[in-house]
Amino acid sequence: MTRTFLRAACLAAAGATLSAAGQTVDPAITTTATAVTMRIPNETAPAGGMVQMKVLTTEVTPISGGRPGFSVDANVFGDVAGFGIMAPNGEIAGAAVITGGSVRIVYDGTSTLSANYPLLTVVLPIRADAIAGTRTTFALDPSSTWNFSNIGPVTATVNPGVVTVGGTTSVTDVIPGEGVWPAGTIVTVRGTGFDAKTSLKVNDAGVKTYQVVSPTEMRFTLTRTTNIRGLRITVSGEKNAVTYWAYMRGIASIVSARTLLATSEPIFSVAQRTMATLGPTPALSGAQYEAIALQNPNLTAVTIGLSLRAADGTVLHNSSRTLASRHRLALEVSELLDGIAPPAGSTIVVTASQAIDAFSLLCDEATWTLTPSLPLESRP
Repeated sequence: MTRTFLRAACLAAAGATLSAAGQTVDPAITTTATAVTMRIPNETAPAGGMVQMKVLTTEVTPISGGRPGFSVDANVFGDVAGFGIMAPNGEIAGAAVITGGSVRIVYDGTSTLSANYPLLTVVLPIRADAIAGTRTTFALDPSSTWNFSNIGPVTATVNPGVVTVGGTTSVTDVIPGEGVWPAGTIVTVRGTGFDAKTSLKVNDAGVKTYQVVSPTEMRFTLTRTTNIRGLRITVSGEKNAVTYWAYMRGIASIVSARTLLATSEPIFSVAQRTMATLGPTPALSGAQYEAIALQNPNLTAVTIGLSLRAADGTVLHNSSRTLASRHRLALEVSELLDGIAPPAGSTIVVTASQAIDAFSLLCDEATWTLTPSLPLESRP
């Protein structure tokens, strides 16, 4: 896969879209064709719980990236808790720029999606003071675009979902949330409203038994080797049922001094590796810089090495750090390499004591844009 930096108008006031060449397109001049129809199912969750919104298609869809955006109702929801993008047959790297209740997402990769997986999931906490029976709509911005086959960015008809504050049951997290785990692995489902009447179903994992540990925790044991990311889990309570697609919700270990990175969240759907080569670094100008996103999906801490290498392979600088279990970071390269910025044409080799998630980001503080790029190892 050729490295291509596609600019994402994350917070463009004019609502500009992107051409296949990555150029900004004035919507008054060019209108993208609607190629697909999507839907967001209705959801119910109690006050103080969480709801996972899913953007779905009804057919096999050759979408390998996108620039979706949305805003949330602050009267019902708290700050966004997490994002999931499934890549069942490839890899995807992304990022969400969060400004108050407004979110703009950019992602690209080698994966296309089928009707068996959501294109995007968004976990939203229901405010503890939300009144039972309250209903609100969750919709994508009309300016959202998707990388459709060889056509380029297209718009889509997206039917919104209605969120109702009610019921007693919600799912808030699944641990571990990603990775291929062997038979015998205990998976924890966290949430609200679990009791003796609560049932659990796990699709495609051969799970037949489960245990209610407390009102906020259930557990099940894998009966065969299973890829957790994208596993569909359904929890049914006395008053409502919840379907949750598992993904890794990393905990931020450190916040970048860069404003754009500090207000953004990386979205990982990549192969776990003990070595990832990021780059080469493009020629940077103005307020542009390169950043690295890392996440540790393991149940123990990992030691990570970073090696900056010139275009001819010469090692320019080495550094290391430890990343705790289930933690993530997104930092400018110089923040990881003791103040050293990568020269044009250089690469950064990330090594880890256990397999982790890694990708790079081209950032531009002037245009407020992020462009993710997968490791070189992901490309044929």
